Amino acid sequence: MDEKLLLMTPGPTEVDPRVIKAMIRPSIYHYDQDFISLYDETEDLLRTVFQTENDIIMLPGSGRTGIECASLSFIDRGEKVLAITCGTFGNWFIEILRVYGADVLTLSFPKGGFIDLEYVRRVLEDDKNIKAIAMVHNETSTAAIYSKEVEELGRLAKKLDKLFMVDTISSMGGTNVPVDQWNVDVCITGAQKALGGLAGVSIVSVSQNAWEKILKRPVIKSFTLDLLRWKQMWVKKERGGLLLRGRRSFPVIPPTHLILALNEALKIIVEEGLENRFRKHEEVALEMRKLIKEIGLELFPEEAIASPTVTAFKVPEGMIGKQIRQVMREDYSILVAGGMDELSEKIIRVGHMGYTANMDFVKRTVVALEGTLKKLGFRKG
Repeated sequence: MDEKLLLMTPGPTEVDPRVIKAMIRPSIYHYDQDFISLYDETEDLLRTVFQTENDIIMLPGSGRTGIECASLSFIDRGEKVLAITCGTFGNWFIEILRVYGADVLTLSFPKGGFIDLEYVRRVLEDDKNIKAIAMVHNETSTAAIYSKEVEELGRLAKKLDKLFMVDTISSMGGTNVPVDQWNVDVCITGAQKALGGLAGVSIVSVSQNAWEKILKRPVIKSFTLDLLRWKQMWVKKERGGLLLRGRRSFPVIPPTHLILALNEALKIIVEEGLENRFRKHEEVALEMRKLIKEIGLELFPEEAIASPTVTAFKVPEGMIGKQIRQVMREDYSILVAGGMDELSEKIIRVGHMGYTANMDFVKRTVVALEGTLKKLGFRKG
């Protein structure tokens, strides 16, 4: 294993040494009162970062585990869902919805391109059978972000009484995602990206509107993934929890040490201040894009929707992405990511989120990139 390898990938990312240090302790019993207090504190910290009053559920798994939980918990078999996709992760959301029997109406837009909001609006207003909307906020596969679209569709979802589910896996903690203001009923993320934690904690926020829908359901759909079980077993009574066993109990054992890490990562965010944190990510992204263009590379996606947490650029003509990634790793000890699906060898993706939203890391990465391109024979046009 490369101990000095710098992870400039879109996640998992490097983490603050404080986060690692927070985990260095013996094994923990998950019903120890100290751990339960820390778990509750972590929920409260997440509410601050999510900018929500909604319930927060943390469970073992990646961000996709949260999408699966949301899909099976809030969408009934045969129920019509409008799903918007602009890339690989939007497509995966659709696949998961279909696994659980949703009737998915897919609206596909160009990878790295814009969403036609007016068209989406017409579809929603014309089709009364649509019960929910699903989309990705920050499409990690293309480095494009859709904040204006999430805000507008959240407003429309509330007006038309549609459940609104949003994947914020690579944006939460790195850019402004005001869950309540944007009327997001089910907001899904993971610990290992812009939040600055480690892989293995899936996080879902659930609105009262979403709980009301789930409570009308007659059956439990999954023993470990159904979020209704969290309402029945864990959510505090003062927050509307049912506590059918008469006490709080975890539906699935939480990853104790990863929660310790996440707790510390969230404290770092709160200490920094949300506005300062979001500004830092935006400034780092702007610098990354500026330096990449100065080298002579072409950005991907449309720059107007370029993400503050991940940057993508097109692989120069005559090269393949794997060559660039390999030289950067072997000669400069920096790990970046390739594209996905048909963009696999056509773009390179560089993460700058959480701990790696750092000007020194960005400059080191670009110096390595420029050196790599020279070794491979690239000449600025």
